[in-house]
Amino acid sequence: MRIVLLTLIVLLAQAIPSFAKCKPADICEMMKKRDHFSILNECPNAAPMLKDCRKVNESVLEELQPANFVDNGDETVTDTANKLRWIKKGVINKLSLKDSKAFAEAETFAGSSDWRLPTLPELKTLLYPERIVNVSGKKAWINPIFDDGLGHYYWTTTTCDQLSVIKDRYQKKICQQGEGAAWLVHFNINAIFWFHTNQERPHSWLVQSVQ
Repeated sequence: MRIVLLTLIVLLAQAIPSFAKCKPADICEMMKKRDHFSILNECPNAAPMLKDCRKVNESVLEELQPANFVDNGDETVTDTANKLRWIKKGVINKLSLKDSKAFAEAETFAGSSDWRLPTLPELKTLLYPERIVNVSGKKAWINPIFDDGLGHYYWTTTTCDQLSVIKDRYQKKICQQGEGAAWLVHFNINAIFWFHTNQERPHSWLVQSVQ
């Protein structure tokens, strides 16, 4: 009899999926601090619960018109089509989004102090249709007038509550992190993806609006 009971216990234990202890509330709490991959590593079959934690905003990214870049000769570039002035080179500083915003607002460059971080539509205008040598002498998917020799990824101020779904040249990306994550552009591989806003890994590319 004991053997039968032990056998039943073993079979029942095997029948319980590994994610059973990962309750929906736990999954939603984990999403505030962790990405989907690490959650799925711990709770392999929790994908359906991830979708329920936050509603996905299916709004479409509003693209700006094609840029017309003019080198100002002072390490800045003006996009006359979209009335934007860019610092010619990305700033390699590895900050959280909050600190990156503060850095941009405190920066004085080329006789101006009203710099800021770009939105996703704005930063996307720097992308180029092919991987080509830019001012740095290195290749990247960026308009060759700019300097992105290190090919890093840069913050935008577009958070996942504003835009939850985007499709780049690789795949459809879904972000359910709300205000806790923001979109980035990676010029070395021509990709768009998101990071949690408290992560100190992305860099800063500064822009300002002009008349």
